[in-house]
Amino acid sequence: FDKRRTDLNLTEEEWVKQELFLLETGNWFREDFKEAVNAIKEKRKMNNRYSNPFEIPVSYLDNYHTGFGFLEPQGFLFYTPAIMSSVLKDTEVLSSPSFLSWFYRLRWSNTFEAISKLLNCFTKAQIEVLKDFLLFISNLSLEMKERVGECLNNISLLGF
Repeated sequence: FDKRRTDLNLTEEEWVKQELFLLETGNWFREDFKEAVNAIKEKRKMNNRYSNPFEIPVSYLDNYHTGFGFLEPQGFLFYTPAIMSSVLKDTEVLSSPSFLSWFYRLRWSNTFEAISKLLNCFTKAQIEVLKDFLLFISNLSLEMKERVGECLNNISLLGF
């Protein structure tokens, strides 16, 4: 975890134990689990095993889908092409946990402050690609059309 939960009033040692407990009870891939444990013990950020978002498999995205709710803007920018390329390869991904978590993060960023923070690292050109992708998926699924409209309205708050 990037930040300690100060509301738990734990000592540093107790916090490390709590982090390790959360890892052990989670659904981590073995390689990621080892890296996370080492990062906690060495008091550093975890290394991402993927440097290219286009190489990230859907199984990885699905396994860690709850993380989309906590990503910093740089992380959201990094994982967005992974989600987009996964959907373009197989539209069944639209019903996957990873897509839905990513999509709801975008959908619930419905104030200027929230959407500008979430898309802070995106360039104007990247935002245009994101909008085109959302329009593409709205044409694939009528049930998604209204929710995609909400995302596009959120993005429009940025003035694009």
